[in-house]
Amino acid sequence: MTPQRILLVSLACSILSSQPVNAFLSSPSQSRGQTSNSQHKLYAEKLFSQGVYDTIGEGRIAVIPNFLPQEDIIKLRNDATNLHQGSKFSTDALASYGSSGKFDPSKDRAVLKLQQWKDQGSGDWTIRERFGNRMKNLREDLAYNLDRPQMLLGDSVNKYGAGSTEISYTRFGPGAFLKRHVDEHHEELKGKAGWSKPTRRSMSWLIYLNDDWDANQHGGCLRCFERKTLPVSKTGARGSGDLQIGWLKATTAGGREEPVFMDAQHSGTDGANSGLCALYIEDPTSGAEGGRQYISKSFHSHPTLYIGGSELLVQNTLMNSKDLAQRFRLIEQPKSAVTDFLQSQESIEERILDVEPTGGTLVLFDSVTLPHAVLPTTTRERWATSGWMHEDQQPVETHPHFGMS
Repeated sequence: MTPQRILLVSLACSILSSQPVNAFLSSPSQSRGQTSNSQHKLYAEKLFSQGVYDTIGEGRIAVIPNFLPQEDIIKLRNDATNLHQGSKFSTDALASYGSSGKFDPSKDRAVLKLQQWKDQGSGDWTIRERFGNRMKNLREDLAYNLDRPQMLLGDSVNKYGAGSTEISYTRFGPGAFLKRHVDEHHEELKGKAGWSKPTRRSMSWLIYLNDDWDANQHGGCLRCFERKTLPVSKTGARGSGDLQIGWLKATTAGGREEPVFMDAQHSGTDGANSGLCALYIEDPTSGAEGGRQYISKSFHSHPTLYIGGSELLVQNTLMNSKDLAQRFRLIEQPKSAVTDFLQSQESIEERILDVEPTGGTLVLFDSVTLPHAVLPTTTRERWATSGWMHEDQQPVETHPHFGMS
């Protein structure tokens, strides 16, 4: 099936004003999971149509054309170009290109990292500061309208400054591309290092800075792999901080899929934190605490869950029934030559959507739920500003895996 290319999306949006959006938390000391929209004391006017927020909540990509005025696109691109020519960018060797396998910094993805971005004596600080204020407004709007109050609290805001927790310029040289991946994984699947970070990625965003881009001629589209079936509930993370790791396929034609979350601090038989993990789905009718229905056995997690064969491992050894095993899918399969090939094609369960990197276009998606890739550029450089809005990780003071007390 020919991939569908998104040029414009019929999602009405209003251009951000220079005025800050009102904070909406009833108290800055509210703990995770205790804030809902009905409890918010202050309200903000929406920046976008409701369809934008619904799309993100479903684990799909929201595309907002003309988010930036042309004047800002030009100034940001000129700033990025000048800083790149001044050797302020760093290559990360994450992109791929050609068949020789030899590293070529002129083709690789190059990034102006956060510390260089925040350097007021470097480049056009005035436009970067103005853009940072725009992103601060966006973060506040998304935190409220996606019911993610943690995006406005703690280290995710205070440690990194206004705007976005991570913010950078990115340049792809001719021929560069990124393979399919997701931007964030459950902390437990990253071992001890995963729990050692103060924050985790919550919202991924990009704003393209290119002029006169033609994807048929220049390539460089953002390729997204969305689930064909809509979910029964919001995706990505629970209010408790538990992240989604998979899906349960719908049981009937026309039904909806169920996001599968992992509880990494599962209670033992004595009610204490045993250090075990368990998979669950949301089920408000279950009568269980937190509205959870556990669908797997308790188990000790390990990063090997993201090594070849892990989906089969979960299906064959951990799920509570054969039916659940047959319906379970990981958000992202472990990497191998076979999965790289299979996941580059449109499948029965996923649809491919390509977003053209047109200047001024904003794309937003949940960092956990949406696999994506960058298709090869051809004869041009591909410029963007991009980043992630974080949330503080769930507390792990008593996590027995790491001897915390």
